[in-house]
Amino acid sequence: MNKVDLTNCDREPIHVPGSIQPFGFLLTVLSDFTICIASENVGDHLGRDWADVIQQPLQEVLSETAIKAIRARIDHLSGPDAVERIFAVPLQDGGKPFDLAIHFSGAYLIIEGEPSVAEPDVNSGELVRLMLGRVRKTRSMTELAQESARQMKILTGFDRVMVYRFHQDGSGEVVAEVAAGGLEPFLGLHYPASDIPRQARILYQRNWLRIISDINARPALLSSAPSHSATLLDLSMSVLRSVSPIHIEYLRNMGVGASMSVSILRDGKLWGLFACHHYSPRHISFE
Repeated sequence: MNKVDLTNCDREPIHVPGSIQPFGFLLTVLSDFTICIASENVGDHLGRDWADVIQQPLQEVLSETAIKAIRARIDHLSGPDAVERIFAVPLQDGGKPFDLAIHFSGAYLIIEGEPSVAEPDVNSGELVRLMLGRVRKTRSMTELAQESARQMKILTGFDRVMVYRFHQDGSGEVVAEVAAGGLEPFLGLHYPASDIPRQARILYQRNWLRIISDINARPALLSSAPSHSATLLDLSMSVLRSVSPIHIEYLRNMGVGASMSVSILRDGKLWGLFACHHYSPRHISFE
């Protein structure tokens, strides 16, 4: 890895890292459903080495059930930043279920998968209804931000949840915070615009959810067929996109082991973020 240079933040091509986080796998297919790019950890999830799936028809790698589910969701992809999610799909006959995210990146269809986590007691719709009910009772922006942070912490179990608001000049301020006991408070702290570089803010406006489950996990490289370039694959809308070394260094210096951010938009523009920190690795289920 090259030496981390914090002066490069605004120029770092974070959307084309050439690798993904290893808690899932990635396949990229052409219009004829031939696989042209795969993550090198695909064997950990599908039992077939990445070199064996490159240039293979998708139906040779995934079950008919999985392909039908993917094809059905493609019809719902509308707009350049659309992402469709499919839960608990067995990717191989008799195999374990996976959660999938699919989206287009130029001419490519990107399929990302991670093992499903069985949560029989979780009712997503009911959780959202209860959260919104509590949030709607707030009477001011300060109350709204604080209650939203509290609900996010209850939902995700992260050690610290902050509401981070951007100012006109790109700088930011922590306007609400809920944290585990014993943690130093960040509420009220101000950060310069360079804290979250311009191209990262653009991605936050397009891709509303970002999870980094283990900052020390070794990224899984992408490999491609000879006529394609894994290092140029635009992963702007990816769930698994690997993390900038600069950002990893930043989190490590704060003692953070895992993080999650959820974009807050107002009139389609980035207003702020829920910034969630955990002080050890933490992965929450896709759903």
